[in-house]
Amino acid sequence: MKKTVLTLLLFFPISCLYSQLKIESCQEKAKANYPLIKEYDLISKSLDYTLSNANKAWLPQFSVTAIGGYLIKGLPEAPGTNREDYIVAGIAQITQNIYDGGATKAQKNIAKASAEVDKATTEVAFNSIRERVNQLYFGILVVDEQLNQLNILNDNLNRGLKNAKLSKDNGLGYQSDVDEVKAEILSLEQKKIEFTFTRKGYVEMLSYMIGEPLKEDVQLEKPLTVENYASLTNNRSELSLYANQIKLTEASSAMDKVSLMPKVGLLGAGILITPGMNLGTSNVSSLAVAGLSMSWDTHGLYKSSNNRELEKIKKDRINNQQNTFLFTNNLQLQQASTEIEKQKAILAKDDEIVLLKEKITKAYQLKKDNDMSPMNDLITAMNKESEARSNKALHNVQLLMSLYNYKTIKGN
Repeated sequence: MKKTVLTLLLFFPISCLYSQLKIESCQEKAKANYPLIKEYDLISKSLDYTLSNANKAWLPQFSVTAIGGYLIKGLPEAPGTNREDYIVAGIAQITQNIYDGGATKAQKNIAKASAEVDKATTEVAFNSIRERVNQLYFGILVVDEQLNQLNILNDNLNRGLKNAKLSKDNGLGYQSDVDEVKAEILSLEQKKIEFTFTRKGYVEMLSYMIGEPLKEDVQLEKPLTVENYASLTNNRSELSLYANQIKLTEASSAMDKVSLMPKVGLLGAGILITPGMNLGTSNVSSLAVAGLSMSWDTHGLYKSSNNRELEKIKKDRINNQQNTFLFTNNLQLQQASTEIEKQKAILAKDDEIVLLKEKITKAYQLKKDNDMSPMNDLITAMNKESEARSNKALHNVQLLMSLYNYKTIKGN
């Protein structure tokens, strides 16, 4: 049996025995679980179909037209035929593009640029998911630190209770001392219940966001401290969105230029007419044509100047939106940076405060042992020491949260 257990331990990773959830994996899972993630696949499929449609412009195009009506005048009669008051004509035409002035290429560029804009828009929507995961993750870490300090205080109080009972049994203490410690332990247990249910709520929300069941006692790994946070590159998805909007505007403008170019292709046409037409000595009832075709629409010339101005206005509006975003983003970064420095300054005093509170507790313990101080004073000193340690642990987590908040604001 021992050999079997040893073999399992050798082949079973230690990390699996003590697995901890990481904030990075939570971010990835939350993004994958969010319904909006399906947009990426839909955008990709839509782009494929759009590009396929654009490429079909180079396939031969076939059209058939039928015309029927009554004759008023103007159509010569074929010799030996009676005058007919109607005409029926059928026209079949086949064309093949040779040069489309760059229209197909422009359409494909517009489709690609539009897809990139859609992707960037989707990515912007995920910013709120990252922020929410951060809040839940660090919320659980804060509660864990509080519970940890309460457990330490609980151990100290239980030792105090044991000493108080021993003193009472030996006739050196009072029942009131025992009751005071018991009451404090009960109050502490109430706090633990409150924090435990708060943690449970956070874990349930995090579980829902990442789409995986999590145990109530799941352990979270403390993120590493972010060094040189101020030198991080701004990778906000909004900046990618604005850049792609500029590209889409330029691609759309290229289509305006295409409208000024001539179009060249091969043409084949067949015409059937009944009754036939009398052209001199011949009776013509059909006609076939093959050759080159060229078309050039000049209506774009009249709009060219205005279209250039419209393109400039669109770019200016996008740039203005980007500058507005950067202004707000930089303000948020300054506030986040100030919060980081504040947490560092507060944390720098915590070690000294904890050391002093520890000395005070020991002093009151000595006084109580020598019957120079009531139990209530010792309990108060123990609570204040626990509070100091709890504050230090809280400030550590708050500093980490501030650093990750800065990273999130900067898109990292």
